Amino acid sequence: MPALQIRDLPQGTYDALKWRAEREHRSMAQEATVAIERHLQIVPGEPQMMGYERRALTEEEERQARIAKRKRIFAELKKMGPVEIPPDFPSIVEIIHQGREERDARLGC
Repeated sequence: MPALQIRDLPQGTYDALKWRAEREHRSMAQEATVAIERHLQIVPGEPQMMGYERRALTEEEERQARIAKRKRIFAELKKMGPVEIPPDFPSIVEIIHQGREERDARLGC
């Protein structure tokens, strides 16, 4: 799947995208993708795309792409081998509580 990097994004645009991503429980990349897809669907009278095919993937193609991506990720993880966790490492419950506290402090809750 192609990737896109955006340089020199205005801070206000970044902040708005981050806020919306948090509100919708999405990653920044997911929210950016949704915003771009919505924009491309509503632009009236869009000119010819100069040879680019604008075709949505079928559900099966999307499913196969997700499966292939997961297989690549799992293969990379398998190459990394097991991870040694230090005995003083916080429990998952402590990590979740800390994350929630940081989020609430950031949002002013």
